[in-house]
Amino acid sequence: MAQAIDVLRATAADLVTLLQDGKTTSVEIVEAYLRQIENHNHAGAKLHAIISVAPVNQLHRVAKALDDERTRGQVRGPLHGVPIIVKDAFNTPTLNMPTTIGSFAFGDSKPLVNAELVDALIAQGLMVLGKANLTAPGGSSTGSAVGVAAGFSPLSLGTETSGSLNTPASRAALYALKLTPGSVSLDGVWQVAASFDTAGGMAKSVLDLALLSTVLLQHQDPGRPSLVDAMQRDSTGISAGFVDIELWRLPEDVQGCVPGYNEQSAREYQDAIDLLRASGAKVVHPVHITPPEKCLVEGGTDVDDLMVDIMRSQARAGCEFYLKSLENPRVRNLQDIIAFNAANPEKEFDEAQEMSMSNEATQKNLRICKQWAATEGVDKVIEEHGVDVIVAPCDSFFAGVGVGARYPLASIPFGYVESSGRPYGLHVIAKANEEEKIVTFMSAWEKTKPPRRVPDLDALVRAL
Repeated sequence: MAQAIDVLRATAADLVTLLQDGKTTSVEIVEAYLRQIENHNHAGAKLHAIISVAPVNQLHRVAKALDDERTRGQVRGPLHGVPIIVKDAFNTPTLNMPTTIGSFAFGDSKPLVNAELVDALIAQGLMVLGKANLTAPGGSSTGSAVGVAAGFSPLSLGTETSGSLNTPASRAALYALKLTPGSVSLDGVWQVAASFDTAGGMAKSVLDLALLSTVLLQHQDPGRPSLVDAMQRDSTGISAGFVDIELWRLPEDVQGCVPGYNEQSAREYQDAIDLLRASGAKVVHPVHITPPEKCLVEGGTDVDDLMVDIMRSQARAGCEFYLKSLENPRVRNLQDIIAFNAANPEKEFDEAQEMSMSNEATQKNLRICKQWAATEGVDKVIEEHGVDVIVAPCDSFFAGVGVGARYPLASIPFGYVESSGRPYGLHVIAKANEEEKIVTFMSAWEKTKPPRRVPDLDALVRAL
């Protein structure tokens, strides 16, 4: 008899072990996660994290084929036969799921080919169960985060411009890693800002995240070592700089008034620093990076506004580049999207925004942002203090540092707000293409934390 799968707790690595030991099959795994989606996506807790699910018969055929391959000893990769959900910004025509980008304007779009990263997942034997929802509080990869936390899949793939991967993960007690911009292909993926956009994964464990991130990175660079090799058992040799949590707090008009949260997070932040030091890590606290809203540039604006202006100015080109991947789209440019939104206000909440910026101005502003975030920020701290990574609260504008520097950025589970139970996390950043240093820190950090809490979906159902 197959071993029952606890979809709320099982990691991808757990599933692989069961498959290797012959205690379950990919067909049975697919059925378990499809049941959870059916129970709590539009019914039950009504999470609405998944926009579309692949045809069931198709999933069964794929899972059966992967089981047969495993029986013959033909294992494609370390995640062979494991399910994943992908953000509905990745084209998936061969999987018979639409790509709507969370917009009614793209409801009947027909991409010509799969996103390159989707094909990379398939080539490694992963099964794409469904497409995750986008627009929601915290960022456009929120559906990807909720899907993993709710047991719809052990893994998910999202994208990030500024915080849209890491912020939702931090609110779902997950590990996430935004890969260095330019290190993975975004062909066949909706992009907001070509200068900043990248992809990354979410998972319940560092091992799962390292395995998934390696699939993505090695597709572009086959010779790159597995990030699993960067994992370690303890804090020996770890070196990290922690920013001043008080300097990086969100303003109350953004965060809202959460009774006792500031005191709790400050106390637990210091406890984490003390624990890492006691376990043999080198910790420097505080290290200084100027928050983006406090770094003023010529004209009286700040670098946060500057980055937003760059994103808006690149949105038109990103939109038109993506539309070329579609067959006879209903909308053909940014103006069409704006017109659709105006004609369908009951369907669309956020209007596309248009802003023009010359290439010369864009490059100048990118250099200003890089100077602030990298040269005078991350690079300076790392070189002056001799640390590998920098740590900061996720409940902050620190994601902007990763944007301006164009560096990899992760989120790790940290704690739960005492007054509400809401998870919150920490960011971890390193220099470009140094994801292995982030994974090393994350793996040591994971050893210091108790098992993650799973969401009480039955309580959510009762509350509805």
